[in-house]
Amino acid sequence: MSIDMSSSRNADDSTMADTQCRNCSSFVTPQFARVFGNNRNEVYGCFECMTATEVKRGRANDPVEANRAREEMR
Repeated sequence: MSIDMSSSRNADDSTMADTQCRNCSSFVTPQFARVFGNNRNEVYGCFECMTATEVKRGRANDPVEANRAREEMR
């Protein structure tokens, strides 16, 4: 007996980390997304588009906070 699991997987699976910053589309590792992203591993800022301090303060996991951090940098 064989079970077809292909229908249960989709590209928007929340257990899989995004590998792109949602702001600048730069590559981020799954580990970066797990640590600095939100509960769905979505990253809205990375070291390419935000300062390391802002990322470490948790501003990369929320689109509103990430946008505010980028505005403050200007």
